[in-house]
Amino acid sequence: MAENQSTKKYRGNCHCTAYVFEVELPDTIKTGLEANCSYSYKRGGIYLSPDNDDDITFVKGDPTTLSNYTFGGVKHQFCSTCSTLLFRIDTKTYVNIRVLQKIKIRNINTKPLDENATPPPWSPPKFTGPEPPAEIEGANIHTGGCHCGAVTLAIKSKPIDSTYDGLVMECDCSICTRNAYCWIYPSKPQVTIVGASGMGYYSFGGGVWRKSFCRTCGMSVHNRIEDYTSEQIEKELPVEQRQWARDHLDWSPVNLRVIDGVDLGALNITRVNGSERSGPPKPGGYVDP
Repeated sequence: MAENQSTKKYRGNCHCTAYVFEVELPDTIKTGLEANCSYSYKRGGIYLSPDNDDDITFVKGDPTTLSNYTFGGVKHQFCSTCSTLLFRIDTKTYVNIRVLQKIKIRNINTKPLDENATPPPWSPPKFTGPEPPAEIEGANIHTGGCHCGAVTLAIKSKPIDSTYDGLVMECDCSICTRNAYCWIYPSKPQVTIVGASGMGYYSFGGGVWRKSFCRTCGMSVHNRIEDYTSEQIEKELPVEQRQWARDHLDWSPVNLRVIDGVDLGALNITRVNGSERSGPPKPGGYVDP
């Protein structure tokens, strides 16, 4: 932070609230920092660093139990339950400001954390699984995966570029803001995932969606809805969620940040105000701890 800059205390937390902390940062946050590396891009991290590590105080949770993933000499710390990325640590500790309460991340400008930094070398993991079975005329096979390579996937889809006319969405709800998802909505036959045994799942809101992530590097992968039978929908789901589940059983939304070679800046992204409701389709608000 700039010398003599006025500060105030912010509260931040992972989405499941296993970890809650307070940090001294500039009184008004207008700009955050983006690191020039493959991991930070995939995670969508936006950072600020307090003057001292002592300016970060944990209210709940033991920071020594955070999951750690190291790449290029930088440690990234995330919650093993909900996969929320909290900190980036190199010569000092940076807070991912996506996790701060009462921050509208869409109103934050960004600039490079270090304009002279050379990105650490990284090669995308190869997808070696079967081709998705969907039959789509003029489709391409788009591949990608988490950062560490434990999870890879393929999407069969029309080209995902400036010509793509399907839904691509960013939401500002509590979980999408924290985990920086950029969603595309293929059907289940359009998606093949290899390494699913290495994924964790986190449910929020209605509980129908299960958001997957790599347990090793924390990378958010896709949004899973179970293959419910009609009987299971009637017996296991709340009344207000049954029709929603029936209408979306075939969906397999994927976080485009994990797909190689996709330029998010070239896409026609729909931005929705999911913060005004919580969970499909039941309204309600996420309560900050």
